[in-house]
Amino acid sequence: MFELSGLPHVTRRGFIPFIIAAGTYAFSRNPRKLISNVDWGTIIFFIAMFITTEGIWRSGVLTPLEFIMNSKQEGAMAYLVIAMISVAMSQLISNVPFTKLFIMHMQNLGYTGADVNVWLALAAFSTVAGNLTILGAASNIIIIEALESRMNATISFFEFLRVGLLITLVNVAAYLAFFVIFSQFLGILGPYV
Repeated sequence: MFELSGLPHVTRRGFIPFIIAAGTYAFSRNPRKLISNVDWGTIIFFIAMFITTEGIWRSGVLTPLEFIMNSKQEGAMAYLVIAMISVAMSQLISNVPFTKLFIMHMQNLGYTGADVNVWLALAAFSTVAGNLTILGAASNIIIIEALESRMNATISFFEFLRVGLLITLVNVAAYLAFFVIFSQFLGILGPYV
């Protein structure tokens, strides 16, 4: 709202959660209880995941991606390749770190801000890739851990896969159809698809 109104505002996104957390802490009636309720394990999990992801990128371990997508793709082929890579790689390193790594790979291939459709496809396919297995999204692991520790129940890898496979296939097919039809033939949504 401040930005739209031309008023001074915070432009560094990473700073915004800090301001909100600091404000919540400062105005809390019981700040020690507030801090004790923070799930530090989850926070450390995400910090470690992003540090590891950056290390993977810098090490060059993911150069096999160049064999799968070694040049800038256009149209339906771009959507299909991004869908396949997103679903497969998200099962190995989870969808959020995969997306961070793949953004860098796509930028190296020459994708720019003008390639809106392709960036939207990456967002869509990497998101639904998290539905396939427990390992597909860090949030799945967090939920399973909470289920096990707080409710004394669990969901096995194969139980999750049985439902996740159907959900992922339907979502990928729907998104592929959406991107191909609207961006290739109808053009109704113009640069926003």
